[in-house]
Amino acid sequence: MKRPFGLHQLSAMDIDPLELVETAAACGYDQVSLFTNAPVVPLEGQESKFVFPTVTTEIKEEVKQRLDAHGLEVINAEFFLMKPDVDLADYVPGLALGRELGARNAMTHVFEPDPLRAVDILGAFCELAEAQDLNVAIEFCQMTPGCKSIEQAIWFVDQVGKSNIGFGICPMHLVRSGGTADKIAALDERYLLYGQINDGKGLHISDAYFEEVHDRQLPGNGDFPLHDILSALPADAPIEFKCPSDSRRNAGVPALDYARDGFSRCRPLVDGLTPGR
Repeated sequence: MKRPFGLHQLSAMDIDPLELVETAAACGYDQVSLFTNAPVVPLEGQESKFVFPTVTTEIKEEVKQRLDAHGLEVINAEFFLMKPDVDLADYVPGLALGRELGARNAMTHVFEPDPLRAVDILGAFCELAEAQDLNVAIEFCQMTPGCKSIEQAIWFVDQVGKSNIGFGICPMHLVRSGGTADKIAALDERYLLYGQINDGKGLHISDAYFEEVHDRQLPGNGDFPLHDILSALPADAPIEFKCPSDSRRNAGVPALDYARDGFSRCRPLVDGLTPGR
């Protein structure tokens, strides 16, 4: 049985969620990740970079109908930032919407710099997510002050101690924070909720790769060890094409063409993985 493969909204930020569903279906994807909470990201320049296409109450029924019509599942409902001034009650509607769409996970970045405070916030958020039958998926990233690496993500999962928390693996964030496939393979699979596909040039560590994040490379255009990274994931972990490309958008390449190109490059990679568990 083929492992399902998904399309992330960040790979097609110039189309709305309804069109993303249609694009995913047209290209052969099995799953999608959608924004159900419009985030304000506290990174310099981020606010002007994107208007996040978000599923709203006005379009949720049509989104559900299109998902069902095409047999598509939802990997992540995104994204719910753990910030120092966060009021978690504000996230309840987005979590409930994620549940209505059938999402597996509610994805978060940790911007709270105090680790003990962040543990408390994450624990409370896990309880809200659990009420909606959702896992909490941390995405570690060198540019977020609270959780910069896979080691810190492991620490948070252990400290929070909830059964519905883990993290995802983005190759760019993993490589740029010094992570390796071996570190993933050594983990109990309960930590690992999903994987993503994107590529980049060079295996250097960096805490300032903002522009690169928004112009990631298609598989084969960089030199990340994607086969090893993704093969280290559990065999049933969802994998998705999350590869934002400013170059694509600036060149006027339609989102449908880019998603189709991504699928043609990624599907053989996914099918050729050799998971060890």
